[in-house]
Amino acid sequence: MPRWASAAIDFVSVQTHRPRERLRYAMPVWLGRLVVSLLLVIGVSAVALVIWRGPFWFDGALIDAIQNPEKKAQAVTSARSTLLQIALAFGGLATIIFTARTYLLAKSGQVADRYTKAATQLVSESPAERIGAIYALARLMKDSPRDHRAVVDLLAAFVRQSRPLGKSRASDDDLEFNEDYESELVWVGEPLPIDVQTALTALNKRPKRFESPWIVLKTTNLAGAALLHGRVDGLHFEGSNLRGADFVQAKAIKGVVLSECDLRAANLSGAHLPVSHLSDSDLRGALIRWVDLRGSLLDGSDFRGAVLRGSNLKDAALFEADLRGVDLREVKGLTISQLEDAITDERTIFPDYLKNQKAFPQSELASSVLPSASELRSREDASSAT
Repeated sequence: MPRWASAAIDFVSVQTHRPRERLRYAMPVWLGRLVVSLLLVIGVSAVALVIWRGPFWFDGALIDAIQNPEKKAQAVTSARSTLLQIALAFGGLATIIFTARTYLLAKSGQVADRYTKAATQLVSESPAERIGAIYALARLMKDSPRDHRAVVDLLAAFVRQSRPLGKSRASDDDLEFNEDYESELVWVGEPLPIDVQTALTALNKRPKRFESPWIVLKTTNLAGAALLHGRVDGLHFEGSNLRGADFVQAKAIKGVVLSECDLRAANLSGAHLPVSHLSDSDLRGALIRWVDLRGSLLDGSDFRGAVLRGSNLKDAALFEADLRGVDLREVKGLTISQLEDAITDERTIFPDYLKNQKAFPQSELASSVLPSASELRSREDASSAT
């Protein structure tokens, strides 16, 4: 059956669902069957009457003008045959519609059974069953657009319940300084459980459909998550631990929420994240190379030690963003007004295209009062030790 026909029948079924439900509960079953039987008898009788008397109703003047009785009988018979063929055509169309509706109802029941079975397996103690359930839900999400949101919410709830972020601050044992790396900060923690990573991959590779609310994954411990080469549109990670997460070439055309996240040592290289929310996030030691952050909110984020080579920060909000010691020479779209709102020092390297513009006063003030990165690191170590 063509998709447009299936969609039309499905639409009619949905539009008439509530009136049929009200009528079903308003009358007894026996009365409903009696009404249906009477309507069927009346319909058949009406069709028979139209076929029998139709020639005289539609072509009465022409039939009366025929004087030969045999030719008049032939004309009446021919007209009745035509009306019978029309009735059979409508009957065949009704049969097709009924068959299609029965098929759609059966398919809907199968989808519901698949969803129920996968949801049951998702809470199994066996990792293999949980992974199988996630793959089944991913296939269901692809096959049934009507159940897309339900599957997405179920997978997101599974991730939240599997990896909640504890109330205590996470230890920094999974982070190491290594001069061999460009950002000199490396995440060395344990990878995510395979079932949680499979659920994130299913969300990352979900079909492109309209989604109005956010997909809530906030306050989760997703350190080392792999979300590369996929869609992170509408994902809400606020307050999550995303250390060492891989967002390489991830795409969020409508934005992603990464506010108040721990993104230290994360890799966002080549990601397309315009109009995203990254306020008050910790991006120290993150690889932010060739990232599209146009119009994003970066207020209060810490970029110390981050690599921003080739990224586009046009119209990005940098109020109180910490850019001390950051190399901004290859960053695109920066303006003097943006850097006036940010925190910089004498070690901040500015783009060449800003040299001919007026100097911003905050740079001199920051360079005179702000401590160096080594002093800040020693202070942090001392405070953590106490």
